[in-house]
Amino acid sequence: MNKILIVDTSATDYRVMSSLLMQAGYDPVSSDSIEAVKVEAAKLPPVAVIVTTMRLPGCKARGFHNWLKI
Repeated sequence: MNKILIVDTSATDYRVMSSLLMQAGYDPVSSDSIEAVKVEAAKLPPVAVIVTTMRLPGCKARGFHNWLKI
């Protein structure tokens, strides 16, 4: 099963998105803070898809995107 990291601060959005992804055969993982996101992203294979919100506690999506490129 393909893992997808869902980065979001809204529990409602996560539930809806993860339900749809599970129906499509994916294994969603959730994180809602930049520290947790970095830990989870480091565990995933390079081909994993990451869905992100625009703002995270302590960081914006652009900062997280830049961190992923390192």
